[in-house]
Amino acid sequence: MPWFTDLIAPLFYLLVVATATAIPTKPAQTRADTPLCPPPNSTARIFASALYPLFPGMPDLVSPPTDDFHVQYNNQTRLSIQQAIVFTGFPAEARACAFGWAQDDAIAGILVAGGDGLLTGRQLAGFPSLAPAPASGSGVSAAAVQAFDTAGPGSAFHPDFTSWDRETRGTTHSSGPGSIACAPDIYVIFEKEHATSGNVFLKKTPGSGLFVDYNCP
Repeated sequence: MPWFTDLIAPLFYLLVVATATAIPTKPAQTRADTPLCPPPNSTARIFASALYPLFPGMPDLVSPPTDDFHVQYNNQTRLSIQQAIVFTGFPAEARACAFGWAQDDAIAGILVAGGDGLLTGRQLAGFPSLAPAPASGSGVSAAAVQAFDTAGPGSAFHPDFTSWDRETRGTTHSSGPGSIACAPDIYVIFEKEHATSGNVFLKKTPGSGLFVDYNCP
């Protein structure tokens, strides 16, 4: 059957050539090689993925997440609004984690710092499971978050938004390395101390919001 031999010979040749010129498989990237770890001597930045309003005066009220940052306390009405912030996606090698916030140029974004803009932040030991919100979606309550608010006063940090809403040009602010303990997921609660009235609102845009900076060994 010469026709069969004539057919098999070219196919065998093509198989040998394809095998010899096959592109080797790319080795799997280690965690430190992924984009999550920045190059040496540089930092990476992760913005908040969820911001949950908390109402200590209504501890069982479940609130869904919002895009914007809003914390306040009023001495006259005793209205207190806290916020629980979620940051996710940190590599296992992350170190020198530092909280910060960025504001846009005045013509592009909105920052309001009424009264005393000095806030108190504490890292949470964890985060509660989401519960159904009254209107729609799901969220958390002040009572549920309180169970994870175990950091002592010595672990608190104090970002100060006072007067920064007067600035024309956008800028960034950092609390410095060590204010946050690095972890794959980081949870922080912010409140206005009850000594003075204050109201801080920062609208989330592509150029503004809350973030955590970090680097890798």
